[in-house]
Amino acid sequence: MTRVLVAGGGGFIGAHLVRTLVDHGAAVTVADAWRSYGAPASEERERTLAWRREQLLDGADVRTLSTDDSDRLRELIHELEPEVVVQLANLPFAQRAFERPDEARSEILGSTETLLGVLADAPGLRHIVYVSSSMVYGDFDREPMPEYARCKPREPYGRFKHAAEALVRSHGLKSGHTVTVVRPSAVYGPGDLGERFVQRLIAAAHSGSTLTLTGGGHTRLDFTFVEDLADGLRRATLQPAGPGATFNMTYGHGRSLEEAVGIVRGLGFSIEVEHAVEQFQFRPRRGTLDISRARQALGYDPRYSLERGLERYVAAALPVPA
Repeated sequence: MTRVLVAGGGGFIGAHLVRTLVDHGAAVTVADAWRSYGAPASEERERTLAWRREQLLDGADVRTLSTDDSDRLRELIHELEPEVVVQLANLPFAQRAFERPDEARSEILGSTETLLGVLADAPGLRHIVYVSSSMVYGDFDREPMPEYARCKPREPYGRFKHAAEALVRSHGLKSGHTVTVVRPSAVYGPGDLGERFVQRLIAAAHSGSTLTLTGGGHTRLDFTFVEDLADGLRRATLQPAGPGATFNMTYGHGRSLEEAVGIVRGLGFSIEVEHAVEQFQFRPRRGTLDISRARQALGYDPRYSLERGLERYVAAALPVPA
């Protein structure tokens, strides 16, 4: 039974990862500060957090602990002696990073640096998984975008994630721990509380509010259903692919925002859309990522097209229109 510590395991992606790790026989401990970056306090937020705890974190040892608290974190590491640590305890939103770069530096680079400092002498540790972002590539200069392409991040979130990748790889070289970096894109699905596009789309379908689209809705993203990503991360956690491995982990097909709106409308929901010009066009131009490396090395096999994923998400989040 592999002992795994998931830092940030109470978050959207982290909680789904914990569920699949537990289901595959891992002994999982969650360290999470339960910090809210997106949705304000509300009944919906409390229901979602309760669902994560009761459904996704069931079977895990859940600790309320920030990765900024190095002393308590070190005590926990020496108590548990995890074989694998997954670092998900980062600021999760590019918009927030753009608006508050100092906070982003602390919550992405600072938290990762603190965690790595604690792990330097961790007994029994052999593998670290760092969950990065496709934002590290900056503007895509080819499609599908491969891992070996030069990273040219153009905004704070991508830059800090890229720098954190370098910290983790450097730690691996010095410590001898194997390191895996995973780069997801546009993750969506049940349990999201952030301000990601698909979550806002589902909220608009639920409330009847107007959805604002920038860029004419033509922006293309490689949307990734959270359960697909969780399965890929589980594989990266339990079957290390070798020192310094880096994997794109998405569905592998870029789709436009307009297409996503059309799919939800096709499920019977009326969604009003207004188009706006983004005041600061800080987001890079993206599209399809190359996931062949994860397929070959890890057996990663995403099952949810955008159509299937949105149908699953809607079924979990919304009543079907009469």
